[in-house]
Amino acid sequence: MRIAAAFPCALALACAASRPAAQAQQPARAPVPLDEYFKVRRHYTFFSRGLRFSHDEKLAVFQSDAGGRLDLWVKPLDGGPARQVTRVQGFLGEFAFSPAADVLAYEADVGGDELPHLFLTDSEGTAPRDITADYPKGRRTQFVEWAPDGKTFLYLSNLRDEKMLDLYEYDLASGRPQLLWIATGSLAFGAADRAHRRFALRETLSDKDSNLWLFERGEEQPVLLTRHQGEVLYQPLDFAADGKLLFTSDQAGEYTGLYAMDLATRRVSPLAQPEWDVDSAGESLRHRYRFVAVNADGTTQLSVQDLSSGKRVALPEAPLGGGWFPADFSPGERYLGVFLLTDAAPHTPYALDLESGEARRLDDPLPPSLRGRDMAVGESVRIPSFDGKAVPAFAYRPRGDPVGAVILVHGGPTWQARRTFGAFTQYLVSKGYAVLVPNVRGSTGYGKSWTRLDSHDLGGGPLQDVVACKWWLVGNAGVPDDKVVVMGGSYGGYMALAAEAFAPEEFAANVDYFGVSDLKSLVESFPAYWASSSQEIYEKFGNPRDPKDAKYQHDRSPIHFVDRMKRPLFVAQGDKDPRVTKDQSDRIVEALRKRKVPVEYLLLENEGHGFSRTESMLRTYQATDAFLDRYLLGGAR
Repeated sequence: MRIAAAFPCALALACAASRPAAQAQQPARAPVPLDEYFKVRRHYTFFSRGLRFSHDEKLAVFQSDAGGRLDLWVKPLDGGPARQVTRVQGFLGEFAFSPAADVLAYEADVGGDELPHLFLTDSEGTAPRDITADYPKGRRTQFVEWAPDGKTFLYLSNLRDEKMLDLYEYDLASGRPQLLWIATGSLAFGAADRAHRRFALRETLSDKDSNLWLFERGEEQPVLLTRHQGEVLYQPLDFAADGKLLFTSDQAGEYTGLYAMDLATRRVSPLAQPEWDVDSAGESLRHRYRFVAVNADGTTQLSVQDLSSGKRVALPEAPLGGGWFPADFSPGERYLGVFLLTDAAPHTPYALDLESGEARRLDDPLPPSLRGRDMAVGESVRIPSFDGKAVPAFAYRPRGDPVGAVILVHGGPTWQARRTFGAFTQYLVSKGYAVLVPNVRGSTGYGKSWTRLDSHDLGGGPLQDVVACKWWLVGNAGVPDDKVVVMGGSYGGYMALAAEAFAPEEFAANVDYFGVSDLKSLVESFPAYWASSSQEIYEKFGNPRDPKDAKYQHDRSPIHFVDRMKRPLFVAQGDKDPRVTKDQSDRIVEALRKRKVPVEYLLLENEGHGFSRTESMLRTYQATDAFLDRYLLGGAR
């Protein structure tokens, strides 16, 4: 693979817009120390953005790391302090109060192993009980939802077969589960009606084609709902009061719209077809309200409709130019739990009172040292890439001339960097760095054609987009051309390694958090319960069992091109990571050390794919900060 030969446009721009190399300088001091930014409380993870309400609508429950790691905290809606009700040893997953009693169900793993068990407690956190304690090693559970009467709830588990997530119903009175649906092939659970009699399933055919199926309780086999020609994506969301299935689909064009299907006639009616993707939609417990969330260039546009009157509910405007990201309605349908998402403030939980129109903030995540401080707000830009296509990105600029720049690549790859708050981004900008957050080809949110461009091209076109981003920073943001770093986690970490291997002359250094170095061994080590999504995975990463993919997996794996690597590299890795296993980082670090290439390795104990403990985050970013000072600014620390 010869990436350098594929950059004619970027290299031409380099000749036209490059600046003289900057002299080594003493690292700038940030106005607020780094550790203060990691006193900002977190309220969600990749695994859950939940915010739920008690049956009597007096309490809200949400995640917070106020105790040092993400746990569940309960907050009275009429005021008063929040209290911690769990003390987990890994990542939290989904959770919810019963809509009929003071019972709280939640899932949690150990050390980030992504094998969560199901627990029951109450609003005081009394004696959490693991109802899946007898499950054998390697099995997992996933909470779905309570029944409206609170007597049962649905959950998924691979207890029967480690590759398949079957649907179960747990009876609270008897303490016994009942198997409702046996997962097979590429079918996965999607949504349930309120009576838990009908279930929508999603069949993954590829990363750009899927189907919807209907399974009715007591039947032996599901029924196909979406016979279609061509490639169309479908995602089930909810069932309406009249029994219609609500779902999103890209059947009408580049973006996903919201539709309703009459299950008797299979007739489909469009409900919302904006110029951006419909992210999600759902109805309240008794179907009084429906929310629709649209992802408009990385900002959520939320609307709520009163289905009894047909009128739109007036919502308070989200502050700081942000958007309300919906979580769930309260059981009595008075509140909608949301998070404020904006790059000018941390993710903040709110309860929107649908009767009064009031937005009740449930926590202030900022420490006193950062309150009142102006945060950097990203400029939405479009950056021309090697083939003339435009890369969407958010540019964060310091007040003076940049001392350097960080290109922060999101995970995924089928994901999107949104206009959200980043503690380390804000710190870097305050210190004088420019930060660019691109949505390279393969990202979601900018049309299905853009999302499909990285199929069997990881480390190719997306990396060329990153190089184009570098030269845009040089030509448009005043960044020295020898002071640019690629940084990211998971797929973003892979992009940092790809920059190290396939564009070794372009970047000053690279920062990899739990990134992929070997595509073949990555796919071979994926969790067994991802089997239903295997075709989607193979489209991006290749199929290790298909000889036709062997060259692709070899040629796009940085581990096979260590001899090209020459730039300083920082690597952070969780020792319990089940997605990107520790050997993906170990092998790169060992090979670079043998070649005397500067490499720094931070191994985080009892962490998985991400950071469950605030301490781990701070250690990682402190080490990254020192690394950037050392290799971009020439400072000794």
